[in-house]
Parts: sequence; structure tokens; C-alpha cells
Amino acid sequence: MAKQGTKAAKQTARAQRARTSSTRYQDLVRIATELFAREGYERTTVRAIADEMGIESGSLYSHISSKEDLLLEIVVASANEFFRRADLARQADGSAEQVLRGLCRAHMSVLSDERAACQVYFEEWRKLSPRHQQEIIALRKQYEEIFRTTISEGIADGSFGAVDPYWGALVVLSALNWTSEWYAPKGRLSSEQVADAMLDVILPGLRAR
Repeated sequence: MAKQGTKAAKQTARAQRARTSSTRYQDLVRIATELFAREGYERTTVRAIADEMGIESGSLYSHISSKEDLLLEIVVASANEFFRRADLARQADGSAEQVLRGLCRAHMSVLSDERAACQVYFEEWRKLSPRHQQEIIALRKQYEEIFRTTISEGIADGSFGAVDPYWGALVVLSALNWTSEWYAPKGRLSSEQVADAMLDVILPGLRAR
């Protein structure tokens, strides 16, 4: 299975490990995530972040070198969380169809548990510099490959018909990502139930001979 491994992911992962003991830095990332999700990256100023933390703007630069650093950290951390839960789903025993169901549930669980961060991940990543955008695109392609590989395995083990894994993965992920527009974690359906309902509609097309 494809693993996250771009330069951005590795650098951010190292930075996160180095900062895990810094409650102040964790507060900074949390507040920036909430503001970017609510106000948008471009409309959120460093001063606004500092005001929310109750500190001077200049004090933020003891933790970050730029506002874009915060955006990159949030986006890569979200990508890493999708990878982490997908890795766990891929480790489960069962047919490819069962693994795909686990992947869908894992994906929905991130969307449910990390709503603000996912909103930033989906809507604000294009505000990154072109170089960092390319790194995020590479991460997304690696993540999509997990779904394509699972569908290919389903074709091989007879779970699925002779579908194109590219289009199959695209349909599944598009349906799941669309739920970020309307899913309410406190609604009547759990994230797992939504994932199952989505996949139940898609499966007949994947199984078609």
C-alpha cells in the first residue's frame, strides 16, 4: 500500500513530534484551524490568531516562521490522519469488499472527528505556495492509490467485476468527501452508518460483471 512520504509530510511529522510537549503550540494550531475554517485562510490575519491566544503578534513567530507554515501543518496533519486510519483499515482481515468498507468508515470518521481541520484541508490548500501545493497533490494521489489498490484486489478475488479502479476510487471518494458539506456528527446517523449507506449504493456498480 502507498505510504505518505513526501518531503512536506516528513518535515511536518518531525516538527509535530518535536512540539508535542508544547501546549502553547498545540493551542496555536487549534486556534488557527478554527479561524481558517470559519473565516478563511486569506481573511485570517496573524494578529487575529494572536488576539485569540491573548498574546502579541510578534510572539507567534517564536513558534512559526509564517502564516503559511500553519496552513501547511494543518493540511499535512489532516492528510496524515487519513493515512493513519486507512492503514489500520487495510490491516483488517477479510475480502477486498470488506476492506473497502473499512476504508470508507475510516475516511468518514476523520471527516466527523476533525471537521474544522478537514474543511481547511479541502478548501484552503490551494492557498499554499505552488511548491507546497504539488506536495499536497502528491499526498492525495498516494491516498487515492490505496482505494484503487483495494478495488484492484477486489477484481482479483472476485468481489468486484471488471471495473476501472481509477473510476471506482474516484466515485467512492467523491461521494465520501461530499458529505463534508452536509453531514452532522450529532445527527441521527453515525459516520459509520453514513459510510455504509454510501457504499451500499455504490457496490452494485463495482460488482457488475
